[in-house]
Amino acid sequence: MLRGWPGRGILASMLVIGSMTATQSASAAAAAPGQHGKSAPGPVVYVATTGDDANPGTKAAPLRTIAAARDALAGHTTSKRRGTVWIRGGEYALADTIALSGAKNSWVTYAAYAGEKVKLTGSHELPAAGWKKLSELSAQELAEPRFSSNARLGSETRAGAWVYDLGAAGIDPGALYKNGFNWQQQPFAPELVVDGSTQTLAEYPNGKSCASGDASCYLYGDGSKWRVDGPRDLMQPDVDARFGLQNDWQWNGTTPRAQFEDKKQQLPDPADRNTWSQAEMWKMTPSIYEVGGRALEGNRYQGWAPETVPVVHDWGTRGSGSYSSLPIQADPEWIETIDNTRYETEGWLSGYLGNNYAVDMVRMLSWSGTKLYTKYPAMYVPQNGYTMVKALNVLSEMDAPGEYYLDRYNDNDVLYYLPAGGSVEGKQITLTTFDRNFFRLEGTTGVQLRGLAMADSLANGVQLLDANDTLIDGVEISNVSMDAIRIGTPTETITALPDYETVRGGHGNVVRNSYLHDLGGGGVLLGGGNRSTLERGDNVARNNEIARFSKLATYTPAGYLYGVGNTFEYNYVHDAPHMAVQIMGNDMKVNHNYFYDLVKNAGDQGVVYTGRDYTFLGNEVAYNLFDKIGGNNDAFYMDDGVSGMRFHHNVVKDAHSGVFFQSGHSNKANDNVFIDVAQTGHDMMYHRNGEKGLPVPNAWVVQSRYNAFLDVREGEKYSATPEHVATWVRHYTSGRYKYSDGTPIVYPEINDWYVPRVRSTGVDCQAADYATEATNGCDRATVWDNANSLYVPARIEIDHSVIVGGGEFKTSPVTFGNPTSTFQLSRWSDKINTNLVKPASVEDAGLDMGTLKFSSSGAVAQAFGKEWVKTWNRLVSRDGIGRPAGPAAG
Repeated sequence: MLRGWPGRGILASMLVIGSMTATQSASAAAAAPGQHGKSAPGPVVYVATTGDDANPGTKAAPLRTIAAARDALAGHTTSKRRGTVWIRGGEYALADTIALSGAKNSWVTYAAYAGEKVKLTGSHELPAAGWKKLSELSAQELAEPRFSSNARLGSETRAGAWVYDLGAAGIDPGALYKNGFNWQQQPFAPELVVDGSTQTLAEYPNGKSCASGDASCYLYGDGSKWRVDGPRDLMQPDVDARFGLQNDWQWNGTTPRAQFEDKKQQLPDPADRNTWSQAEMWKMTPSIYEVGGRALEGNRYQGWAPETVPVVHDWGTRGSGSYSSLPIQADPEWIETIDNTRYETEGWLSGYLGNNYAVDMVRMLSWSGTKLYTKYPAMYVPQNGYTMVKALNVLSEMDAPGEYYLDRYNDNDVLYYLPAGGSVEGKQITLTTFDRNFFRLEGTTGVQLRGLAMADSLANGVQLLDANDTLIDGVEISNVSMDAIRIGTPTETITALPDYETVRGGHGNVVRNSYLHDLGGGGVLLGGGNRSTLERGDNVARNNEIARFSKLATYTPAGYLYGVGNTFEYNYVHDAPHMAVQIMGNDMKVNHNYFYDLVKNAGDQGVVYTGRDYTFLGNEVAYNLFDKIGGNNDAFYMDDGVSGMRFHHNVVKDAHSGVFFQSGHSNKANDNVFIDVAQTGHDMMYHRNGEKGLPVPNAWVVQSRYNAFLDVREGEKYSATPEHVATWVRHYTSGRYKYSDGTPIVYPEINDWYVPRVRSTGVDCQAADYATEATNGCDRATVWDNANSLYVPARIEIDHSVIVGGGEFKTSPVTFGNPTSTFQLSRWSDKINTNLVKPASVEDAGLDMGTLKFSSSGAVAQAFGKEWVKTWNRLVSRDGIGRPAGPAAG
């Protein structure tokens, strides 16, 4: 059931995934035994769109709702007597979540009846009869307050626009919330779907895909970080005066990101070191823009918000140190009364504001002169170089076919739409306002969802909490604003902080053979396992196609791997602006996937990303094909001290970089093929900040996470117990646990790792404690040279690389003086850029791109030997990348 594969000739045909269709999955549902042993035939209930919940639920007299079928089977099923709910073909509009809980709702299969298509939807149908062409409304109708905003439309748009009175139809128009990187995720704006395609909330500029250097799709500052000639549409006129220098943001306290506890541990009063609440952060100082470029042409910006200088509330909080004079909660007051015939009432700027790897949103509040005032802060100090945004939810910019706008001002509750072809006649149109899960499984065992299509929700599609042995097979989930499927749930703590975790992930849950696409958030969140005890979750996403995700938020990948022992394999993942997989935990597998056309609209990123933890050990990324990676990004990005990663037997094609090592330990990238990749990888060391560069970046976070699992720190907030440390040492030194190729997962060095600390106090070394020849434990040998110091990138390997049409791994040496000493990866590892072979072409290498097997006579076989080729051909092949494990794999 896979769709949208790129036309890449033999390469594409090699990677076709033969998933079960929804019909095949459904046909198997009744006959399939339970996942653990055989089951006898159990009770069967039928549901149909023509049914009645007063019926007995037989095939001849079916029920009307799935919830009624659930209730009919409650308490009547066991692992030996599985129940089945057959859902007949048709569309089922949900008013509430189908909630399954506990033993009474366990051991039931919910499946589409064989050969019939079933769709669960959270959308409202907007039939053609309810639409009115704006130009055909009478003067009396247009004079009504509910249509008053139409005056903001241009004459050409007004001639082609249609309206739907949601208020009269009893449809809630929803809301548009602030979302973005490190903000607590909330449901997104209601989405208009026409003939299965999500339409575009009115925006400026139009367009979703710009060629490199083309500024037409977005508004920019100076464009420097995006390599465009800066049109200077929106510039920060007083950023240093309002926020302080960008280089000081981590400690001056003037931005929300500086109010996370990891940035506040140097404050003298412990009471000041906690993370602020979201409500406190929302009051922080927002951007003010100097308007120029396209936003200034024809005074365009003057329609985006009302004209006035807002009243600003100073809540009394100030920055830190030399910035203590700066108010950091300078919160502008809402504009209560707006002439909505002239001005926008709910416009936003959405995109990149303070960096190039995470999106954000601010509300356009008002303007005066050429100043544009906003509400809500950006997460980071706003920067002219990083600014790349759209003006969003702006009726006056509704000028392209497919754009729409929801007028919520003063309860007008009218939908404006500019349809392609000039008419809504003959189109299937729905509005998504459903802000719940389709299914929510809590404390269940052995539930199966098979062959169902689910579409249109502003929240996550399917949520599992403390569920075990669930099988989600052959489903299609589309047009949800958050994640398609969540196994477990994140704590409200932000991912940047040490105590972030996922909880309630259960174990043994499988998502397979499914098509997850057009998602505001991510694909499958695989939470599960216990990091303290290293108990596995064994939750799996296998044989799925996950496409066009992260449309509304960054850091929402196709696969989240959180906890311990979860697997993302044999999936086809493509077409997204950001990462594909994020690893936050241990003993994960990211194997046999095809990653295509990803990280298209971000920087400082990788297709697979992990970071900020020395203890993410035992993770494997293997047998994958990475093809077409956007920008200057990497296939595998190992950030901020992350350690214990193994990247092997992958093919990386058409990319700037293969792997990035950022100051971590014991990371290995061996036995990989790089085709048309500018560099096989690069590194960055903590040493780069200079010999007295202490604390290292994000020191408190990475130290706290290390302490939480591998160091007993009595009296500190984060500390392992002696029992947990012993468990970790046994786990990672015994050789009992193995990677997929049978190689033992062993890190005996964890017995010797240490955070450089002042010997007399046990406090980590700071610049004031440090001297080249100090005797207090904060000297060059102890901090910067010893292979077991956590600040030293020791035991790194990049070995046995096949390079076709590209460059080698680029190291970043750093030199200290007095006495002079140069530090680079080869100082601590004898396998950096070793065993390279550089064939002139793929054919010269002996690589068959149709099978991904090497010949025994090509340049690679001659360089590495026939045994290496034999091993590669056994592990990486037509049957090993991007192909299904088969229907029995669950």
